[in-house]
Amino acid sequence: MGKAGTPEDGRRNNGKYPKPWAGRKPLAPGESKARGIHQIRAHEKEWELIQRFIKLVRKNPAACEKMVRILED
Repeated sequence: MGKAGTPEDGRRNNGKYPKPWAGRKPLAPGESKARGIHQIRAHEKEWELIQRFIKLVRKNPAACEKMVRILED
């Protein structure tokens, strides 16, 4: 057994040392991409409407997709 926190201590999830499979994969040079934003900013009334729509999408995605197409036209 090695000192705690070193690879020799035998622990599997040792956070002090980088793991080659962890994290975002590197991109080729010149191929930089920004990460997508997964946050929504909305006022309280808008947020209530978004929450209602999320529930409807989970129940019947096909019907919601059809309604969105109608509303977008």
